Amino acid sequence: MQTKIKFPSKRLLLLIFLASVSVILLESFDLPKDTSFLFNLLTLLCGFSLTALFFIPSVIFKRRTDLDFMSLAHMKTPNAIVFVSAFYCLYFVYTAEYFLIKYCDMFSKKLNSEANIFAVDLVLLAVCVYAAYKGTNAIARCSIFVFVFSFIVLLIIFTGNISNIEINNTAFSFNGTKSDFINNTSFFLTPAFTAVIFAVLSGYTKNFRSRQIVFSLIVTAIIFALILFFTVFVLGEYAFAQDYRCFLLSKTTHFGDVGGFDSLYLSLSVLTVFLAISIILTCICKSTGKSSSLPTILVFATIIFVLFICAYHFNAVKELLSNHYLLNIFTFISAVVIPVIYLFAFGRRLNA
Repeated sequence: MQTKIKFPSKRLLLLIFLASVSVILLESFDLPKDTSFLFNLLTLLCGFSLTALFFIPSVIFKRRTDLDFMSLAHMKTPNAIVFVSAFYCLYFVYTAEYFLIKYCDMFSKKLNSEANIFAVDLVLLAVCVYAAYKGTNAIARCSIFVFVFSFIVLLIIFTGNISNIEINNTAFSFNGTKSDFINNTSFFLTPAFTAVIFAVLSGYTKNFRSRQIVFSLIVTAIIFALILFFTVFVLGEYAFAQDYRCFLLSKTTHFGDVGGFDSLYLSLSVLTVFLAISIILTCICKSTGKSSSLPTILVFATIIFVLFICAYHFNAVKELLSNHYLLNIFTFISAVVIPVIYLFAFGRRLNA
């Protein structure tokens, strides 16, 4: 049930922002213990700068044709589109799996270790299937309410931890190795998966401005930087002895005698993951050439669920599906390499 009426591009960028936030909310041990705050801040800047570059090919398509890359690929290469569509469908399945595994791990470790993790995954997927069937516009409208909630939650977490800040001058040193730089930059590059979402769905939007992407990425980077700051100067060494640092920040939040706002963190986590998975399922539909198809959504949701079961029965599969290096490589191919090939092949023949 996908409406053909275009919606403001600001909604899609808001949705992209919220999907990106899920990366830092579910961050566990991706950042090494021995790296300093300034070093991590530099890698954050590098990661988000690269993320901005990933948007450029799809922005060119949008500005020159007012269409998304996937629509143009269907128009320009109808005979080869099956291969392009297959790759993007596989990419989105992988990305959905990445976030489901991260979320369900957090759910099991921090909320209910006795819960049936497969039931949790199935329920979440079922809700996402319904949202994807309702269409991109419906998900984008939902993101407005999630944004308001996220703003309140993050404001509570940050302001409630101000009194806990202990400035440590050693944290402002510049410590980190070359391998740490690569690892941290790769982690902060993970939000670039939203560039592929934009490449596939931007044709549904109107009144697009390039600065909207820049603004969205800057706000996301600020959120990441604030969480890094509070992690270092509130949690300190304790942050590296426990899982899920953002969850720990919600636990240390307090206003007078009232403390422990972990339920807000858990709620925000599931909402951002829900938005990410839902929009990924709509991207799969768009990649197959359909605006919204319940059978298509159900087939790929089933594939995602089966892969999730395999991941929890075979550790090698789980490590493969939750590796941010692999995700970034596939993102680079999807957001940059393939669209650039089309730009070189059809750039002069694109409609103005």
